[in-house]
Amino acid sequence: MVQRAKLEAGLEPNTPLRSLGMSLSGGEQRDAIDRLIADMKTRFPSLSQDYFITTDAIGAMATASNHGGIVLISGTGSNCKMVNPDGSQIGCGGWGHMMGDEGSAFWISHLAVKTVFDAKDNLATPPHDITYVQKAMEEYFQVTDLMGMLPHLYRNFQKSQFAGLCRKLAEGAQAGDALCRYVFIKAGEVLAKHVEAVLHGAQESVLSGDQGLPILCVGSVWKSWELLKPGLTEVLARVASSEKFKGRFHGYRLLTLQQSSALGGASLGAQSVGATVTLDYVANASVFYRHTFHSSQ
Repeated sequence: MVQRAKLEAGLEPNTPLRSLGMSLSGGEQRDAIDRLIADMKTRFPSLSQDYFITTDAIGAMATASNHGGIVLISGTGSNCKMVNPDGSQIGCGGWGHMMGDEGSAFWISHLAVKTVFDAKDNLATPPHDITYVQKAMEEYFQVTDLMGMLPHLYRNFQKSQFAGLCRKLAEGAQAGDALCRYVFIKAGEVLAKHVEAVLHGAQESVLSGDQGLPILCVGSVWKSWELLKPGLTEVLARVASSEKFKGRFHGYRLLTLQQSSALGGASLGAQSVGATVTLDYVANASVFYRHTFHSSQ
């Protein structure tokens, strides 16, 4: 890919780049990244003089803004990062499905399936009728009962496949099924709690800016924003009215990328060697929701 990019840019393939910047999932694992860079230097000595590898979340924010903000990822898994203008970061989540992924497609699917299991076991009363979700579960996994689910949960478990049930649940929510709507509201709530968790580390210029706190929303679950909206907006309203943030947290805007987060990775790679890549931040991200808190909140 890099060699092809060199050719497309009119560069000699054997001339090393000054710096190669990349934003990758898992980019916070320093030891693994150091090994990757060492391996690339050994195997491809003419690729680049220097390398800068960061996380997909940081690359996304660098694509959208150079003034900082929050990256809130909700795809197959979930993660949240506060990035300040000075480069300092605060994180919440990103621990995978065993220890986290709250508000993700996997988490939504798991909550729905667990609700069916608990209702059938008479362990817990479901918040709403389970008929639609049970049928969607059986059709998606091609099973006829709870026992049939066990291979999908254990022996043949695949996180991405399990998370795929979320699409069926979104369809059910849009059609009005109460339990489907409920699991998305709960997802909105827990995603907002990720924002609350990192707000304490926000510099005042990010938290109290005139245009509102920028929250960059990354991942396929955000396609169901209208389903997440009731839960997310309610929790953030409560946060804004709390003693800690009242009068400081004036509002927020939700953005989505219009360009690849690779742009941010390239920009950070240039910065790491003292160079600058000019990005059009207005074109790179667009606002799809904005809210301002009244002074009484």
